[in-house]
Amino acid sequence: MKTGVSKTLWLISGVLLVFAGVLAIVAPSSILLSLTIVFGLAMLISGIISVAVYIFCSKHLYGAGWLLAEGILTALLGLFVLCDQVAMVSVIPYVFGLWTVFSGVIRAVDSLEIKRFGINGWYWMMLVGVAEIVLGFATFIRPVIAIQIIGITMGIVFLLQGAASLFMWWFESRLQMK
Repeated sequence: MKTGVSKTLWLISGVLLVFAGVLAIVAPSSILLSLTIVFGLAMLISGIISVAVYIFCSKHLYGAGWLLAEGILTALLGLFVLCDQVAMVSVIPYVFGLWTVFSGVIRAVDSLEIKRFGINGWYWMMLVGVAEIVLGFATFIRPVIAIQIIGITMGIVFLLQGAASLFMWWFESRLQMK
């Protein structure tokens, strides 16, 4: 039962994040404030889902502590985005850069856990993690460029986050502790 609940939550999180990513890439010139509402909601829901997966499956899933940490950070950043949208416009590259680097590191660690279980395809999660780390640092290094192409940058970040959630949905039943 717990596996079914967490798999469903991973799937919902992945679909929402991929939807937000596609929306940002398709309409990068949209008004930034309206995009921040969509992204803030996607982050908040994704963070809550990660915390819920931790609550339901922490005893049955390796690396659950990292999942909790990422869920809390994602939910808090989502709340920040939703509560202060005007300030968010000026700090968005830094907030998303921080979130992306942190999530990328977690994805890389998750991929090593998947590899440890001997599951084929672990390298896809590692690739997502490395891509997130590189994109996050690029956002820190060139925040002005990140602001100029924020829709596409955020879209790529959310697609990567959604892909990682969908990978966890796919791999979860094989990552269960006996």
